[in-house]
Amino acid sequence: MSHFLFTALLLACPFFGTNDGDTEPNRMSVSPTSSSVTWEGKKVTGSHSGDIQVQSGFITAEKGLITGATVIIDMKTINTLDLEGGGKESLDGHLKSDDFFGVAQFPTAQFELTSINPVRSTDGMNFAANGTVTIKGRTEEVSFPVKVEMGNDAASISGEITLDRSKFDVRFRSKSFFDVAELGDKLIYDEFTIGFELKAEI
Repeated sequence: MSHFLFTALLLACPFFGTNDGDTEPNRMSVSPTSSSVTWEGKKVTGSHSGDIQVQSGFITAEKGLITGATVIIDMKTINTLDLEGGGKESLDGHLKSDDFFGVAQFPTAQFELTSINPVRSTDGMNFAANGTVTIKGRTEEVSFPVKVEMGNDAASISGEITLDRSKFDVRFRSKSFFDVAELGDKLIYDEFTIGFELKAEI
């Protein structure tokens, strides 16, 4: 799971600063309360899902083109949604521990946009995004499709990204670090997904 995560990720399309006379970059803030980030991790015997909070973020645009974007995820807010009571508390604590994301040492995760390009798609995803994700102090390049919806002074960006936890040194019951035969049905898959809807305003 992730600082995807996270994802998880700020993307946009040309809509701010569309006046050809604009020379100063526009800076738009990501709304932590209006945005949402979800996660799902799978294991041999099932799966778990939950959400996590955006701490802060921004997009910059110049002459109608996105020139930069950053999203910070608060890893201390990892939250399981498919469990209750003691089971939920146990998993939340375990995910925050050094077995997984070590939030005491790495309290945030980050996404930085490096490029975004329009694409033709039949599933509503109208841009291809490229960037980097940093989790537990390790940075990996990522690419994924996104859907961008525009307004006069706001934007909504949504999509899903798949991350490989082993690349961020998240080792617990991973086939990348332990023998699969010994793990048996306790194996937890390396890939996890981050779903997101990010809303930004001037």
